[in-house]
Amino acid sequence: MDYILGLIILALYLVPLYIANATPILIHGRTPIDFNKKLWGKPIFGKGKTIIGAASGIIAGAAAGAIIAIFIPSVLDILPNYMFLAFTLGLGAILGDMAKSFFKRRFGIKSGEKWDFADQLDFIVGGIILSAVFARMPEWWVVLALLVATFFIHSATNFAAFRLKLKKVPW
Repeated sequence: MDYILGLIILALYLVPLYIANATPILIHGRTPIDFNKKLWGKPIFGKGKTIIGAASGIIAGAAAGAIIAIFIPSVLDILPNYMFLAFTLGLGAILGDMAKSFFKRRFGIKSGEKWDFADQLDFIVGGIILSAVFARMPEWWVVLALLVATFFIHSATNFAAFRLKLKKVPW
């Protein structure tokens, strides 16, 4: 496979994942998705996971895929059913982030507190798993490239969001 095609495929996975993960920072809402309920005396997800934030992330990830497919129809030659793939990537990104929050609360890690590796990879792993089950299993090199690239991209985008005062912490 040539490198240009590989970079295009990688970008086609990255865009819905990152758009879905970043959108709740901008459109977060007020009502927590767990309605402030507790499980074993601890919040289920925490106040940072809101209904509007989750919905906006899923919609934005799917919309990013739709926009790409509409304006660059040759994408469908590379990844047939790309719009559905983008939807599963966006939904999986949000579910992966929520799963991480669930486990952070169980382990007594507060919302916003750093949890190495899980904070960087939650949305990627969630998106890969859900898309593999319902849409398309990415090739091994795509998974590896997503995981490696995310350490750098996620750190840079989180630091930028922190500097822009969109996030309270730089991770």
